Amino acid sequence: MTPTPTNIKTFFEGSKQYAIPVYQRAYSWEEKQWDEFLEDLKEATKSDNHYFFGNVLLEKSNNEVSDIIDGQQRVTTIIIFARALCNELQNRAKTETLKSNMSNKEFIQYIQEDYLINRNKPKLEAVEYDRDYFRDFIIKGDSAKHEPQTPSQERIKNAKEFFEKKLKDTKNFSTDNLLAIFEAMEKAELIQITFKEKKDSVLMFELQNNRGKNLTNMEKLKSYLAYQIYTYCGEEAENKLDDITKVFESIYRLLRDIETDEDSILNYFNISKSNFGFTYRENDNTKNYKMELKNIKMPKEKIAWIDEYVKELKNAFVDFKEFEKSQSIYGIYLRHLDVKPIYPLVIKAYRLFRDDKETLEQVFKALEIIAFRHKLTKRGADLASRLNSVIKDFDSISNLVNGLKKVCGEEEWYWGNNEIINNSLVIAYRNYEKDQDKKKSALPYLLMRYENALRSKDAKTSGYKFTLEDIESLQIEHIAPQTETIDKSGKRKASGYCNYDKEFDELYINCIGNLLLIAGSHNASIGNEPFNKKLESYETSPLAQHREVKNFVVNKGMWDKDAIDKRHEVLENFVLETWSFK
Repeated sequence: MTPTPTNIKTFFEGSKQYAIPVYQRAYSWEEKQWDEFLEDLKEATKSDNHYFFGNVLLEKSNNEVSDIIDGQQRVTTIIIFARALCNELQNRAKTETLKSNMSNKEFIQYIQEDYLINRNKPKLEAVEYDRDYFRDFIIKGDSAKHEPQTPSQERIKNAKEFFEKKLKDTKNFSTDNLLAIFEAMEKAELIQITFKEKKDSVLMFELQNNRGKNLTNMEKLKSYLAYQIYTYCGEEAENKLDDITKVFESIYRLLRDIETDEDSILNYFNISKSNFGFTYRENDNTKNYKMELKNIKMPKEKIAWIDEYVKELKNAFVDFKEFEKSQSIYGIYLRHLDVKPIYPLVIKAYRLFRDDKETLEQVFKALEIIAFRHKLTKRGADLASRLNSVIKDFDSISNLVNGLKKVCGEEEWYWGNNEIINNSLVIAYRNYEKDQDKKKSALPYLLMRYENALRSKDAKTSGYKFTLEDIESLQIEHIAPQTETIDKSGKRKASGYCNYDKEFDELYINCIGNLLLIAGSHNASIGNEPFNKKLESYETSPLAQHREVKNFVVNKGMWDKDAIDKRHEVLENFVLETWSFK
């Protein structure tokens, strides 16, 4: 393992070939890195200083193709850039002479053979699940053959298009500029370090990971499993690694259709599966998959564990995609509330009841109770720790519900404390105002569910359910305005609202009894109008919660503390009845 100083030209020239091993990360660079790469090359053309490319760690295989252990993002970018440059120079070669010492055809061929393909052998083979796409789209330059199937393929496509767009700008990139940039790239210096043993190279990648390389946890997992396979699988290591690679390929293809990022789903899966439950820590080797695998002593059992693990991991991604697309009513509600500690239970539910839609819906309904109570109360208590025993014992719908009932029944904790729930309803609007994502706040969701409860009681409206999409365009209305109406002389106007004393400000203005869903245009039209004017507008509203406001008026023509108390009590009872285990 001797570090060897070299340059890009020497690194690529002739018949040299490189490959990205299966345990490596896929292409991850984005526009920021592409732009820095190009700017660094432009800067290198302005002085005699050579651009330092960095270290490249290689593992030499028997078939003369070197695996890139570290540096693959930079090497891949050079190949993509070479394709974009080659395409642009081919266009300019139609009207310009590129080099004085060789024909245009010879020069283009030189770039292609040193940086793209030599004797029909690609200079770089991408990670296996992107290999065909990279070979056709970049190496061969066939843009029409494939559509991107993974996030990394999307980035490969975007990188090529980024460089092509930049290089077409003749104002900033004359032909002389392009040739100077190419020369600067060829002269760029690097340190080449080569390993001879597969196990050593995989171990080095592992060490690189643990020393702060910005890899995703999914990529770290993949490399760690590869190292375990090379360590314990003997002669069958390559075949076993191929099998594992195919599983990860499937996962990365799934990610194109999943909104949640790969590391989040990986974490939810590990919590749902591991012996640690919610105490699982992705980057703590004493409380993650590494410790579980370490505790298995027999090599065959270790490999069997890996087989089962990656199989179930793929299923988790399939299941989470299904969950995100599910039209089950409580599945939709769960996604809207988006309480993250709930998702490991969702993944475990799919593992247990994947083909039982009815039971899955029962699970979602039970979890929605917890999700809503958590979102409503906005307490700082650790939700995950309260669910730890629940997820570990969860092997049937009855065990899940009983576990959640037990937690909700603990009066000392906020889920089971009705006084805390009531206090949350008193400051419902204040909590709503603090939410960064108001569309997913508990308040509009609660009022949507209440609207549907009212509609279900009326035969005329029972078939017209309010939806989550409906509330996205609505606002929160204060029946009694947030500020008291005062005339020019400083006197309180006769408005149909009671006196705004300290108690009213603290306990009534922002409580659930004083709040409605309302269309923005309707809200703007009534603003701080007297209560009788508001009441008239409510009577013609399509919302049932508007039309029932008159039922709460205790003192004729007044929306006061008594009226708000009366409505608040109704809504509080609705919350306690709807979001409880009966």
